[in-house]
Amino acid sequence: MNFRNLSLLAASCLIFAQAAAADMIVLKSGEKINGTVIREDGKNYVVEVKLGTIRDEKLIPRDDVSYIDKQKADEKAFVELEGLLPTPELLSKEAYEARTAKLEGFVKAYPESRKVRVVKEMLDVLGEEHAVVAAGGIKFGEEMVSADDYESNAYEYDVRIAEKKIKDSVARRDLLGALRKFSEYDVKFGQSESNQGMAALILQVLKAYRHSLDENLASLERRIEKRQSGLASMSSEDRSNTELALKEQMEKLEKRYMEEKAAGQKWITPDAFHKQSMDEALRHVTAEISRIEGRQAGESLEIPLAEIYRIARSKLVDGTEAEKKKVLDEAKANRLTEFYLQKLRICAGLDEN
Repeated sequence: MNFRNLSLLAASCLIFAQAAAADMIVLKSGEKINGTVIREDGKNYVVEVKLGTIRDEKLIPRDDVSYIDKQKADEKAFVELEGLLPTPELLSKEAYEARTAKLEGFVKAYPESRKVRVVKEMLDVLGEEHAVVAAGGIKFGEEMVSADDYESNAYEYDVRIAEKKIKDSVARRDLLGALRKFSEYDVKFGQSESNQGMAALILQVLKAYRHSLDENLASLERRIEKRQSGLASMSSEDRSNTELALKEQMEKLEKRYMEEKAAGQKWITPDAFHKQSMDEALRHVTAEISRIEGRQAGESLEIPLAEIYRIARSKLVDGTEAEKKKVLDEAKANRLTEFYLQKLRICAGLDEN
């Protein structure tokens, strides 16, 4: 994959998109407004303007307009395609196909457009990446990983992917999401060589999460009193409607809490006005901090399980059944987790299921 070409292509897409972002309405005052003229309404133009992701409609008196530089239909359609490249990592086969369909639809609808050349280049890039993913590979970062490379190094790639997802959740301040992802990570990868570093990060998350829960629990009674005071100051009708809405909200919170408990969800979704959910979350936080701190003090996590998996898999390509079983026994003795032991059994043709 030529990433320099991909970067140039993405840059060219951005240039086209910026140049054709909207109609240009030039006022007699000299002011220029970027927007899309939707219709004429009496003595006004109705113009759709976009501020970031927010769209709004604006009325512009026709008498104030000097002229309108109308955006062509193909340019307008092309703007909607600007975000299709570069593709995000770990995109599914179906998502590639959906993006391809959009680009092909543009070529079919506007075969004479000057944007067709760029769209076809985009299709070429998508086609190359889609072929890798459809065959069982992945895109990770800017790297396209073939199916063979992925399967040979599945443990290493899966660890890196899982760790990135946890770090992304932390960066977004999604502490609950990070804790849930770490629980899955801990079960799946056990004593991975990088687990200790992730455990240190999660300890920080746990302590921040505990602080937030402590604050919410400490202020719960005061907040309830403040809410009741606010209700008391309302008119009878407004108070009745608000109390009904709050009752329905609490019923939903209680239902979610009970459903998550019944499903065995380790990390209950807490709510700042639902004491049981916060108490439950705090219990799990306290237990998890104790578990991780105890493990860090008493266990060495410097076991290269990614290398153990890679070597074991390479040995399973050939060999007798007895030799393959020996390789699997060694991997198990080295504490490779069950998920990856099963992958090795399948590779060896010794799947017990």
